[in-house]
Amino acid sequence: MQKKQTNKEVLQWAIAQLGAEKRMEAEVLLCHVLNTSRALLLAHDTDTISDVNEEAYRTLIARRKAGEPFQYLLGTASFMGLDFTVTPDVLIPRFDTERLVEKSLELLETVKQPVVLDICTGSGAIAIAISHYRKDADVYAGDISEAALCVAQQNNRQLNTSVSFRQGDLTEPFADLKNKVHLLASNPPYITTAEMQELPVDVQQEPHLALWGGDDGLDFYRVLAAEAPALLVDGGYLVFEIGWLQGEAVRQLLIEQGFHDVAILQDWNGNDRVVTGRICKDN
Repeated sequence: MQKKQTNKEVLQWAIAQLGAEKRMEAEVLLCHVLNTSRALLLAHDTDTISDVNEEAYRTLIARRKAGEPFQYLLGTASFMGLDFTVTPDVLIPRFDTERLVEKSLELLETVKQPVVLDICTGSGAIAIAISHYRKDADVYAGDISEAALCVAQQNNRQLNTSVSFRQGDLTEPFADLKNKVHLLASNPPYITTAEMQELPVDVQQEPHLALWGGDDGLDFYRVLAAEAPALLVDGGYLVFEIGWLQGEAVRQLLIEQGFHDVAILQDWNGNDRVVTGRICKDN
């Protein structure tokens, strides 16, 4: 009869499989399987693990070793202090994108009951975070992917926010918001064709529809910079997340479309991450 494994023993096996640098991931995945906290796991590391839980854990570790994203295995990702459901149908919300949300909230500080639009919403992270922190905002969000919108709507319900979601290509579903939007935010696909071939294995498993931005990565910026002015109020803002090498190119696109006060903002690592612009219309 095979000896029962302890929590500590299966954890040591997992670390050996993934590498010491992924020890935290191994611990969190075991906590996920056992439905316990990390503190309790470490306090009870000599407890034996059931056959069912051990099999489930070994399966998760094998999937992670094969390159499946950690957040997909958990089914959740943290963003702006909120826990979002994530599936392979959506891009995993990333810490860098919090910079876009924080800047958007800053720009909206003096606007009462703002209308906000999030294009390429994916999991809904940007729109839902803005709705959560600005209860008075009227927030809309769109995506071309029906599967992604299902995830976004689930997050909207779980987090008790009130975002209105619509399916369609970029701004197409929002013609009724012409001259009504105070801030249009977007984290569009911006990976170039060359970069798509060099992405880490786990990122390659995220939806390509949410990653590829054309040969130079700027396809969606060109369209949105051209279409946003019709939706924005006089003095309204366009806020983009960008790839770290795209700041100057996106800044020029906004200037060409008549935006003023165009600025490039850095993320917490000092890389260009957000471009903002303000539209001024003739009265």
